[in-house]
Amino acid sequence: MIRLALDADNAQIAAIWNLEAVGTTATTETEPRSADAQRAWLAAHNAAYPALVAAVGEEVVAFGALAPYRPKPSYARTAEDSVYVKEGWRGKGLGGLILEALVDRARCCGHHSMIARVIADNEASLHLHERHGFARVGHERQVAFKLGRWLDVLTLQRML
Repeated sequence: MIRLALDADNAQIAAIWNLEAVGTTATTETEPRSADAQRAWLAAHNAAYPALVAAVGEEVVAFGALAPYRPKPSYARTAEDSVYVKEGWRGKGLGGLILEALVDRARCCGHHSMIARVIADNEASLHLHERHGFARVGHERQVAFKLGRWLDVLTLQRML
């Protein structure tokens, strides 16, 4: 079931996020989220930039969110997405369900386009976005340093 993230989901969202932040290149972030930081993250999301979860019973197995692409008012109708799937649940279509729900929400909120910034070697995320209508529009070379190596970031965009 895909639904809006609730305060009660914060610990599970943070658990998924923290594994990615400290142990993978799925995100350029390097620090785990504290409970306070996780609460602030969720509180920053609203109707125009929602946070969603995929839940099986009480277990959060994936989450995703929209965020402002840039803080300037001229960018207000462009949203950046993020999607994370819990280890053990990958390959079951949950990322696609979350991403499509985010696309639907973005469209309903009047956004004009969505941006995804993906580490170049994250084939799963690249394929996910491309399967859902995103096209590669940019390549930033060696802009992030994590886990002892330089990382390229690809920008993908979907017009809504």
